[in-house]
Amino acid sequence: MRARGPLLVCASSHRCLPVLVAVACAAGCATGAESGVDDAASFGPGGPASPTDVTVTGGTADTTDGAGSVSNTGNATNSGDSADTTPLPECDGDDDGDGFGPACPAGEDCDDDDPEVNPGAAESCNGVDDNCDGMIDNGCECPDDGVSGSCNMPTDLGIIAMGETKLGVVGNAPTEDSIDWYVVHYPAVARPGEGTPAIQFSVNQGDAFVFDVVAGQCEASGASCTSGGTGGAAIGLTSWSFTDDDPGCCTPPADSMVAWPNDLYLRVYRTSPGSSCAAYQLQISR
Repeated sequence: MRARGPLLVCASSHRCLPVLVAVACAAGCATGAESGVDDAASFGPGGPASPTDVTVTGGTADTTDGAGSVSNTGNATNSGDSADTTPLPECDGDDDGDGFGPACPAGEDCDDDDPEVNPGAAESCNGVDDNCDGMIDNGCECPDDGVSGSCNMPTDLGIIAMGETKLGVVGNAPTEDSIDWYVVHYPAVARPGEGTPAIQFSVNQGDAFVFDVVAGQCEASGASCTSGGTGGAAIGLTSWSFTDDDPGCCTPPADSMVAWPNDLYLRVYRTSPGSSCAAYQLQISR
């Protein structure tokens, strides 16, 4: 009977994946901030977002619904004026019904097809200029998730024992060029190893996140996949697993096909552009 080798299965539900820039990480890889761009590669962009608190000086932070009524969004704080809850008057040229347009007392609208975008709206972390001030996501901040953005100082998810499942922290990768780096350990004395190492998302808001599996820190190329992945490499994944339960696969010459994944490095990034506070969480099991 022919010996069966180890099986690495990579899966992704995304049609469009970021282009991998295969530039090796130099010794001077920056340490620290999660939102910093990693030297190893540039990956894909971001997902949905939530309104954030803003401070408005001398005005109001209002949004309107399609009926022309006004509501405050994002817990806006006004200095110099009281919060305005008076419905804006109807006017000509207001195609989206938010009270702003060419002939509106409230002023013109920078996007008359979207009622949530106007000069009175609160800025949200969504890659859109919500308040028509010419700046995108200004004042938008995501909570610090504590995940390392440095390829040579990855966040350690620890050792995964046989039958164990662990959850990573809730991360967000707030900008399209930020990468979260992790390392996870599946120790095995010899092949075949024990259990089936597996990685997937337990949380993936808006299906906005993917991950790459690499064999060493700061590596640009993904590990090999027996099936799935991108071009046979573990790039742009939503799940990954390694099966090595056949003693026949561990005798020469098949024993050198694919190494048991004692240490795996993961990079997580978003697949749509702009800034976002969308969240993800990894689930690691064996």
